[in-house]
Amino acid sequence: MCLRRGSGEVLTVLRDEGAMSRAEIARLTGISSAGVTKITAQMIRDGLIKEHDISGMMKVGRPPISVEICSEARRVLGIHLGAGQVHIALSDIALNVTDARSMTYDLSDPVDGLIARVSDLARQVLDRCEVPPNQILGVGVGVPGSVDPDQRVNLHSVLTGWRGIAFADAFEQVLGLPVVIEHNATAMAMAEACYGAGRAADSILYLLLGKGIGAGYVQTSGIERRSAAEIGHVVVDPGGSPCRCGGRGCLEQFFSEEPLRKIIGITDLPRSALIAAAMRRPEWPKVYEHFLQALSTTVTLLAPERIVLGGDLNNAPEQFMEELRRDLPLRVMPQQRVKLQIERTSLTEPVGVHGAACVALEQFLYRNGPVSAPKFARHVAGVQVRS
Repeated sequence: MCLRRGSGEVLTVLRDEGAMSRAEIARLTGISSAGVTKITAQMIRDGLIKEHDISGMMKVGRPPISVEICSEARRVLGIHLGAGQVHIALSDIALNVTDARSMTYDLSDPVDGLIARVSDLARQVLDRCEVPPNQILGVGVGVPGSVDPDQRVNLHSVLTGWRGIAFADAFEQVLGLPVVIEHNATAMAMAEACYGAGRAADSILYLLLGKGIGAGYVQTSGIERRSAAEIGHVVVDPGGSPCRCGGRGCLEQFFSEEPLRKIIGITDLPRSALIAAAMRRPEWPKVYEHFLQALSTTVTLLAPERIVLGGDLNNAPEQFMEELRRDLPLRVMPQQRVKLQIERTSLTEPVGVHGAACVALEQFLYRNGPVSAPKFARHVAGVQVRS
């Protein structure tokens, strides 16, 4: 077996299950005992894992030794390009985020200028961190809209109007680190699946409400699968108002920041209070009905075990949660109701940067094993570092 890929399998088991013996690792991964011994020895030398004695008070026989991940052994940089707001932070390999920075931008800003501003802020985070350059594995970027199969290009974002933006190439050129991109809600779904509310679920649908409404779907059991779910552009009112996507009567025309503010009639209300205020308006039953229609259609097609509410949905009143838990199951197939759970996000703000960092960790550490010293000539703290 390839040592690097085997390392990825071992690290994934340790991340998901916690500290364990080499024998348990061999049983769970199917890697031979000799292979596990070789892999763990190399990772101990690299500082990725460590041993500790779990014998307790045992005084007879060979003391059992377990291994566990050293969460601070490596870092990734997470960049979340939200609609009008950017969050950047460092993360260790247990998705503990630090050094968070943020900035705002206008959706009409030229994308080249945005990339330059984001790169400057990212360099500030890297320059000020106390992590050795060779311990930073790479960069994950969460973007609005679909991405190409190689996770290099933001193919199309309805909300921002971006088409074919090669964010990975652009950030690699400036930051000197390998970059991977992912649809933002899908990245957040991944973070919930690996580190948060969805760890016990085989599949997750993450709903993200903000300027628009989107969703990401992640399946972790059997064949891994992940994809954007354009719930905001499910047609709920055929022949209704034109949508920026080119269609008419999409959910986003009723259930996103602008239409919610319109029915509330208060332009400066904090976004966190939008749903609570909208629920007090006479238009709410129709808005809620459209939301249920689009969500039940999505659930019927994708059959997630868990729905996680993020963005402004995370701030919805408990009454909203109770009604959704009551009403949604009645609109999906009986067999889909059995395991269906609806929860708020378990990740702390900024959630988007957790998603972006998770994508980087999957790409550069867990899925294929730890990357070797990057092939990039890196510029950190103004000094060129060659690996």
